[in-house]
Order: sequence, then structure tokens, then C-alpha cells
Amino acid sequence: MSPERYSRVYRWFAARPAARAALAACTRFLPLAQAGMYLALLGLLAARTAAGEDCMQLLARAVLVPGAVFVGGSALRAALNRPRPYQQPGFTPLLPKETGGKSFPSRHALSGAVIAMAWLPVNPAVAGVLTVSALAICVTRVLAGVHWVRDVAAGAALGFGLGALGMLL
Repeated sequence: MSPERYSRVYRWFAARPAARAALAACTRFLPLAQAGMYLALLGLLAARTAAGEDCMQLLARAVLVPGAVFVGGSALRAALNRPRPYQQPGFTPLLPKETGGKSFPSRHALSGAVIAMAWLPVNPAVAGVLTVSALAICVTRVLAGVHWVRDVAAGAALGFGLGALGMLL
């Protein structure tokens, strides 16, 4: 998104406090909901394993695949250390953020996507809902002015791609 286009987005939200509050709520709530659903998945698989179901391999994948994708994505963003949109002169994010650099890939997008894929072999319907939530996280990160479109696109692509590959192969 160009600085001019983001300026229009910023003015639109600034003129609509309720919309700005909704954006702030979504940027906080959606990642927490994804994390909660990840914990629910691990709890469900652990309970099934404890009850005698043959879920140990799936539980191991549900731990190892998101963990590896998260660590790998974090290492990539630290190595690349790309600037965030609000680090440009005259660019003010809608929501306060102080972190400098480490913009690419978006870890929120990556995490939301890989969590959705972790649910895929267990409950595809839940995975579908979490996919929509992960995409909403991508949109809110860009609208809030804390990531470029390329950051969230790369994070989502890595999370969905590596998550599906790791969970389904």
C-alpha cells in the first residue's frame, strides 16, 4: 500500500472512531482467538491420546510443525530485518506500535495460517473458520499500518504452505 493510499485509509478510520475501535479490537482479539484454538487443538489431541485413540503422531505434528514454522519465520524476519511502514517519514500507524524492523514476514499472519493448517487433519470445518480468521488478521495488520501487504502475504503463504505440507504429508 502506498503512503498516499494509507493516508486515505488513516483519514477514513480517524473520522470514524467506532470503526477505529473495531479495528483495534480485531487486532487484539483475532490473534488471541487463534492462539486459544491452538491450545484447544493440543488439549483435544492429548485427551484423545490419553483415552487410547491413536493420535500420538498427529499430536506430535501439531506441536512440531507450527513450532518449526514459527521459529523459521522468526529467524527469517530477524535476518531480513525489513522496516515497517510507520518507520517511513510522515507515516503514522492507526494503532501505536514501537517495534522497529522485523516486518517481513508477518509473524501474526504466519502463526494464524499455520494454526489453521494444524486443525486441517482433525477438523476441516474448524480449519476453514481459522483460515478466514487468519486472513482477517492479515487485513487488520495492513489497515493498522504495522505491516506492508507483502509482509502479511509472505507470512500467510509460508504458514499455509508449510503448515499444510507438514500436517498432511
